[in-house]
Amino acid sequence: MQLTSHKFFLPFLLILFFLGSYYYTFDPKIAQLGDNASYYMLGKALSQGEGYVNISKINKTPNNHYPPGYPAILGVVMLFSSDIITLKLLNGLFLLGSVLVLFALVNRLSSSHLLAFITASAMLGNFHIQQYSSLLMSEVPFMFFSLLCLLFISRSGSTDSLRDKNFWFAIALAVVSYYIRSLGIALIAGAVFYYLMEKHWRKAGATALASFAGVLPWFLRSQHLGGGSYARQLQLINPYRPELGTADFGDYLTRITENFSRYVSVEIPYSIFPGTRPDYTASGDTGSWILGIAIIAITVYGIILLPKFRWLILGYLLSTFGILMLWPDVWVGVRFMIPVIPLILTGLFFGLYTIFSRFFRQANKNFHPAWLVIPLLFMVAPLGELHDQARLPLHPAWQNYYAMAEWLRKNEKPDVVVSCGKPALFYLYSGTYTMRYAFEDEPDKLIRDLEEQQVDYVVLDQVYGNTMRYLLPAIKQYPERFEQIVYAKNPDTFLLKFRRLN
Repeated sequence: MQLTSHKFFLPFLLILFFLGSYYYTFDPKIAQLGDNASYYMLGKALSQGEGYVNISKINKTPNNHYPPGYPAILGVVMLFSSDIITLKLLNGLFLLGSVLVLFALVNRLSSSHLLAFITASAMLGNFHIQQYSSLLMSEVPFMFFSLLCLLFISRSGSTDSLRDKNFWFAIALAVVSYYIRSLGIALIAGAVFYYLMEKHWRKAGATALASFAGVLPWFLRSQHLGGGSYARQLQLINPYRPELGTADFGDYLTRITENFSRYVSVEIPYSIFPGTRPDYTASGDTGSWILGIAIIAITVYGIILLPKFRWLILGYLLSTFGILMLWPDVWVGVRFMIPVIPLILTGLFFGLYTIFSRFFRQANKNFHPAWLVIPLLFMVAPLGELHDQARLPLHPAWQNYYAMAEWLRKNEKPDVVVSCGKPALFYLYSGTYTMRYAFEDEPDKLIRDLEEQQVDYVVLDQVYGNTMRYLLPAIKQYPERFEQIVYAKNPDTFLLKFRRLN
C-alpha cells in the first residue's frame, strides 16, 4: 500500500505539521483590534446570563453589530474558563479542524490524496490563516464551518432527493456560518447556484427557503434595533468619516473599481505569496498585477476542470468576491478573504497540476503531484515573521494605553465611564464602562456628547488616529473641563478627569 493513499497517514502528518507550526507562530498577546475584545465581552455577557449586550457600556445596550455565533461559542467555553490563552487555543482547534476538512474535501473534488495533502499543507502554512488562528476573531471558526458545509454538500448525493441527511446538515452548517459572519450569505448563495446549475430544483428551493427561515430571527432582531450596522456602514462613503455622508451611485461605481483593482493587484497576490507587505497608499506595480491575474486565471481554470462540484466552489467564490466589491474601499486587508483562501489554493494547485500534466504529457513524461511542493515552499516561507511578531513586546503607545486602564482598575470603581479611542480593548484592562467619543469636528458637540454619556474620564491616547482628529481639539478649546490625573511619556498619553456640569 502506498503511503500517499493511506487514509490515516497523511491526516496524521497534517496533525504533526499543525502542532509544530502553531506552536512556532502562536502569539499570546491581545491583538490591537477592537473586534477581538468585543467578541470576548459578548461571550462574557452570554456566559454570565446577561444576554447579547454590550457589558462595557453603562446602559448595557443590545449588540447589533456582530453576529452572535462566535460569541456564543466563546460563551460556552467561558462557563469553564475565561482565560484568554485558552480561548485563543480554541481557534487553533478550529484551524486543525479546517485543515482536516479541507483534506477530505479536496480528496473528494480531485480524487487525489496527495493533491489534497499538498493543498491542506499550503493552507496550514498560509501566513494569514496562521496569524488569525491565534486571534480572538471569527474568521477561522467561520472557515471551519463553511468548509464543513461544502464537504456535506459534496456528500449529499447526485440526485435531487431531499431525503439525504447530509443535505440538511449542510443547510444547518450554512446557517451556523451566517451567524458567525454575515458573509455567510455568500455560502448560501453559492449552494443555491450549484443546485441550479446541476438542475436540482428541489434542493435549490429547499436551500433558499430553509436558509431564509434560519437567518430570519437575527434579521428581525436587527430590524427591531434599527437595522444592521453593517448595512448602515455600506451606505456611507467612509464608515470612519461619517461626516462625509452617504454614498451615491457614482460612489458605488468608484468603490467597485477601487476594490477590484486592489484585490487583483494587492490582496489576492499577498494572500497566497505574502513575502512582501503591500503598500495600500499606491496602486499595485506591474509585477503584482501579473501575479494577481495569473493566480486568478490558474485558480478559475483549475476549478472549472475539477472532476466534481466545480459549480459549488465557483459559485461560493463568485458570491464572496461579489459582496467584497461592494464594501467600503477603506476596508483594506486580506482579512476579509481569509475563509476562502483554502478554496483559492484548491483551484490553484489543481490548475497547476493540470497545466504541468498536459505539458509533460506532450513530452511523453508523467508529472507527479509531489513536484507541487516547490510552489508550496514559497507560500510558507514568511512564517518566520509570525514567529518574530509573536515574541515582540507591546508597542509603547499600547503599553501606556493599558497603563491608564490598569490605573483605573486599581484606583476607581468599576461603574465610572471612560471615553477613549479603543473602548473594547480598554475595558479588558480597566473593567470600567467605556465608550468612544463622538466623531464631531465641532468641539462643542463633542463636549455635549461627553456630558450626555455621563463620562468621568477621557484618555488622550496615541493608539487611534481619530483621537487627535476629534478629541484633542475639544480638550484644547475647553482645557478647564479636563484635569490631568495620570501621564505617561514616550509617547505622551494622558488620563484626564472630565468635569461634568450636570
